[in-house]
Amino acid sequence: RVAILDMLMPGKDGETLGRKIKADALLKQTILVMLTSAGRRGDAARLDKIGFAAYLTKPVKQSRLYDCLVTVLSRAPRAAAGQRPIITRHSIAEDKKQSIRILLAEDNITNQKVALRILEKLGFRANAVANGQEAVKALETIPYDLVLMDVQMPEMDGFEATRVIRDKTSSVKDHTIPIIAMTAHALKGDREKCLEAGMDDYVPKPFQPQELLEAIQRVLPEGGSSKASQTTPTVLLEEGVFDRSALLDRLFGDEELVREILETFLEDAPLQIGALKEALNKDDASLVRECGHKLKGSSGMVCAVGMQKVGLQIEEAGEKGDLGQAASLKEKIEQEFAKFKKLLFELEILM
Repeated sequence: RVAILDMLMPGKDGETLGRKIKADALLKQTILVMLTSAGRRGDAARLDKIGFAAYLTKPVKQSRLYDCLVTVLSRAPRAAAGQRPIITRHSIAEDKKQSIRILLAEDNITNQKVALRILEKLGFRANAVANGQEAVKALETIPYDLVLMDVQMPEMDGFEATRVIRDKTSSVKDHTIPIIAMTAHALKGDREKCLEAGMDDYVPKPFQPQELLEAIQRVLPEGGSSKASQTTPTVLLEEGVFDRSALLDRLFGDEELVREILETFLEDAPLQIGALKEALNKDDASLVRECGHKLKGSSGMVCAVGMQKVGLQIEEAGEKGDLGQAASLKEKIEQEFAKFKKLLFELEILM
């Protein structure tokens, strides 16, 4: 049913042999897979026209050859050459990524939306939940392959959720599922703290697509080998308010996606500032710190650098219990938000 041919053979090379097989009425239904140690640009297209079903470069991994054979044997016979794209190591990697199911645990709506779209652009399927409790519940019913776990969340934080997942007496389907921590702290020792809690890897927020992809590949080696596309936007930092270049780079240069994410942020940020006001009215320093952390995280994700800086200061003031300082910073972050929103319309990013 399948013939695996080497490209470079004495007497008659694999390509010539493949042409003869496809020209023989008794043999033409044979599925052909080409292996070569000397791959060149244009080989795949040429072999596709001949009728080869797959083209892999040597040395080939056992798992990749297995995936290749499963795919070609599951396909219906091709009525004509070129009717279906030829399978390559790149297409196998992309198919593998599509089969991976990722659970994202993130309470901030802006960060959640950005992360989901980045994962989608990288070729992965993902669902989102808003806290650790919801993550545990999802893992009790759905066989996910990977969890992206925010560390600081309401109801149940990432550390506690990880402890429950790793507990063999809990009801989650897979107690060994890889967990990648996501944290906006990025302090010395954070990575070690996450690993000690039972997490497998760590990415600081706001993350870049390539950083996230590399972390996924570290815990899921078969999770695809393609690189996140890099762009070279020309718009630089706008007066310490907005780093448009960095946001475009994070979102693959997709202007429409940039607008979509910014619109979400403009709807969500006033709600976060409102929550900060409420926390200050209650004289709740812990809640103030949490509000500052959220504002820092979401503004950092959309590269609102002025707001991100003030959000960090609010978080630190809440940590110290300095509510007077936090109250003055509340006015400052409102001003930064107004400047950010005004700039987006001035730049005609939003209309």
